[in-house]
Amino acid sequence: MSRGLIVLDPGHGQFGNPHTTREGYYEGTQNFILANALKAELERCGFEVMTTRPQIEDNPDLEERGKLAGVNHAILFLSLHSNAPGSATPPEQYKAVRGAVTYYSISDPVRNADLATRLNDAVSACMETTNRGIKTRTYPDRPDLDYYGVLRHSVGYGCSCAMLIEHGFHTNPEDSAFLQSTDCLKRLARAEADVLDSFFD
Repeated sequence: MSRGLIVLDPGHGQFGNPHTTREGYYEGTQNFILANALKAELERCGFEVMTTRPQIEDNPDLEERGKLAGVNHAILFLSLHSNAPGSATPPEQYKAVRGAVTYYSISDPVRNADLATRLNDAVSACMETTNRGIKTRTYPDRPDLDYYGVLRHSVGYGCSCAMLIEHGFHTNPEDSAFLQSTDCLKRLARAEADVLDSFFD
């Protein structure tokens, strides 16, 4: 018997956001590899798993991604990403910025913050990178509304346990080297699956 449905969202499309540290690697492709490794780990734990990008070339819009969790009564919507510094970062510091951060929906703040903390701690430890903590982000002048479209639509369609992990920076040499390794992504998938196995026990 299934322990519940988890929807994994490999962020962006196949060629979304190139790694600046090594040619031929993209955030969207590495997220796809991670999502499929995590899917396999979660299925071994007894969860049902759907992904928003069954094929690597798929690139549904933000509403479609979040809606998949809500209409299928998922217990969790988890969006997988890697990060890049904002435009305010001085060029000489661009490559030095690293670390994992997890954004969680404000729809169920106490429970979501608990899971986000566990996931972000596990990701940071596995990647041996800076733990940048957990955060919420809301629309300007709309403190009741999640900023990120995938989280907003997941909640809007009925899945309130929704979060987005930034797995390090694909602009940082150390973080991106980890994300470019399929073996490392499999280790990361196991670490995240262990957290979810325990949390939904």
